[in-house]
Amino acid sequence: MASGLERYKVNNRQYKLESNNYLIVNKSDELEVEVKTNKITNGICIYPPENLINEVFDYRLKSENKLLDSEGFNQNEIKFTQKTNALKTTSTGLFLEKHLPYILKNDRFDNSIDFDNLYIKLAEHLVQDQLVIDRQLLNLNSSKKETKEELYRRVSLAKDYIHDNYNQKIMIEDLAAIACLSKYHFLRSFRDFYKCTPYQFILKLKLEAAKKLIIKGFSFPQVSEMIGFSDPKNLRKAINKQY
Repeated sequence: MASGLERYKVNNRQYKLESNNYLIVNKSDELEVEVKTNKITNGICIYPPENLINEVFDYRLKSENKLLDSEGFNQNEIKFTQKTNALKTTSTGLFLEKHLPYILKNDRFDNSIDFDNLYIKLAEHLVQDQLVIDRQLLNLNSSKKETKEELYRRVSLAKDYIHDNYNQKIMIEDLAAIACLSKYHFLRSFRDFYKCTPYQFILKLKLEAAKKLIIKGFSFPQVSEMIGFSDPKNLRKAINKQY
């Protein structure tokens, strides 16, 4: 979505798509779209060829050792896990963020856009992100993929919230509430998916942001205030330890 709000119903599950979010839908999914707003809604739908997606998926599987060597995953074709994704949090999102402004200014018959190459690159990012999700799902004990995907959707909501608010004070209880999970279940699931605790994830985002700001010339006191760090001395120590 470039602007506005759309509501999608995919396989009887509701999704709200706002600015700078995107949703991946499989060809076999049952899909309904609803736009109820007085504001102008500006979005774009992209339909990369299904055979291209599966070719990229097959190539990736053959190029990696024992990838997804587990029951419950169909290795003949890829099936995407539905969730609302923020542009800045995935490989696909960063690719779309870079290319969509130019695409929106043109059309399918503009010869200046190499759509074949665009679709190939997009397919590579889509497959890469889904394989990351599939690896994360394999870390859970549940036997049903549907259960794993639902848990992933819930935990990823909290992860996206962290991305948007890492410079603010974030309480674990609030993250668990966003995910609609108990505190213990949320902490365990987050660690299983992302191989770190929420605290470690927040710290990593703060330090990455701090490093960029320091390179731009901001002082440690300024950066500490901007990213919500405890104090400049601790920030300097944390950056030296991390990098």
